[in-house]
Amino acid sequence: MKKLLFFALCLTAVMISCKNKGQAGEATDTDSTAIDSVLAELNDTTPLPMFLYYMNPQYMQMVYWTDVEEPQMNKDNEEYYKDIKKAWGLQDMFARNAAGYTKMLLENDKWVDIKFIGEQLKNPDGEVMYGGELHGRASIPSPGLRYAFVNEKDIPKGDYFGGMQLVIHKDYLTSRKQLKIESVSVRKNMPKDLIQKMEQKYGMKADHSMVCSMIDGRYTQGFIQFAGEYRKAPKNPNNDYKKALALEVITDGDSIYTQEVLGYYDEASKECTWNADDGGEYCPTGILAAFEGPKGLELCYYHGAPESITVGMFFPRNGKLNELQYECYHAMIDEQTPLWKKDIAEMQKQFLNSMKGNKSPLAKYQFLYLDDDNTEEVWMRTEDGRRGAVFTFKDGKPQLVATEDEKSTLTFCKENGKGCVKVTHEEGNFTSTKLFIIKDSKVVERFTMEELDGEITDSQLNGKSMTKWEAADYLDKTPSTVYATYDYFIEIKKE
Repeated sequence: MKKLLFFALCLTAVMISCKNKGQAGEATDTDSTAIDSVLAELNDTTPLPMFLYYMNPQYMQMVYWTDVEEPQMNKDNEEYYKDIKKAWGLQDMFARNAAGYTKMLLENDKWVDIKFIGEQLKNPDGEVMYGGELHGRASIPSPGLRYAFVNEKDIPKGDYFGGMQLVIHKDYLTSRKQLKIESVSVRKNMPKDLIQKMEQKYGMKADHSMVCSMIDGRYTQGFIQFAGEYRKAPKNPNNDYKKALALEVITDGDSIYTQEVLGYYDEASKECTWNADDGGEYCPTGILAAFEGPKGLELCYYHGAPESITVGMFFPRNGKLNELQYECYHAMIDEQTPLWKKDIAEMQKQFLNSMKGNKSPLAKYQFLYLDDDNTEEVWMRTEDGRRGAVFTFKDGKPQLVATEDEKSTLTFCKENGKGCVKVTHEEGNFTSTKLFIIKDSKVVERFTMEELDGEITDSQLNGKSMTKWEAADYLDKTPSTVYATYDYFIEIKKE
């Protein structure tokens, strides 16, 4: 039950990052009636379209947003139980039909074959993961349903990093017709007569608007944002903030379908906001796919904001743009990759094997960002700080780069997408230097040099000897911008 309460608290915590929905005249911001009507309409038992979070071919999954076990009402979750049950029910539908989702939509309306390869609930340390978050690094797992491409040739070549891809059940298109979507690349306002109608209806002045897409050469999809406080907003005793208003809009000739999206209005600054860091402008909603269904238009949408990604479906019916929101995910920013127990064990093994006679294990670490490839390097040290090691991670596997001891000095540099680990050892007039050049999380060059009284006496690049002039020229071309490190290290937890 603690997980259910945790989920409810998470909903509250990320509210500033998610759109607040509501229809005028209702008691709360959650349009439960519209959701119920949508669910009642979809009684043909065909599973709804699903969204996969795609990082790379090994990281494509429907990320869970709530517990996998069916919630039970108790005194701790009674206030949230109805919403929790609906959220779980939608997620459970996808889980029960996971193997039936066999088609993924890419650009240019291209459908490719995918297959379900399993459910992921625990991280590499065996701990249960909580849903509702989208991580910005492929090295950080999420709970959910995992998928893979059936054919390697279908793996997208473009930039799909960290995006939502639409997938459908094998039975979905047997009762639906896919419609063509044309995204509007040049900024264009919604029609003036439509804006005037909405201004008259709400008694507010439109601040700005945008046409986002045209569907089937017939429907226009976009939004209208109003200025000032929305005084006719539904009252909610749990939210005492002043409200702002935007409208999601679909038009079909003279037919208009709208949905109110409530935001926050700051009376002092006169600014309206719907998402964290949106700069006072409503973030456009994209339509990933459109279908003509048995009861009318069905739209699969994606609403991206600085700290959230919301996915779901729109159903234009009877003048309303009914919404079935799947989830408002919290998009994690500047998130630090955890070090898993199995990786720490492997790093300890590599370190101790390289330091002959040393029995002191690595006890602390800090992350480095040397080659700008979205995968961190790791600098680890013993508890007394006298010895240490630097590791890269390629394809999730740690690899020892360099070690340090009490007689050596480590320096880090980075430049033009390359990192450099420099190990210097001085003893009297003699100096030895080792350089390890890192790109794409692997060592691409190894350079060694020996000096006596500042004169190069020996140097090698990748095991091949160099003259002192070649060595000097090489040093001039290596990354030289010093990468700042800190005295703060994260302690490795002792079992």
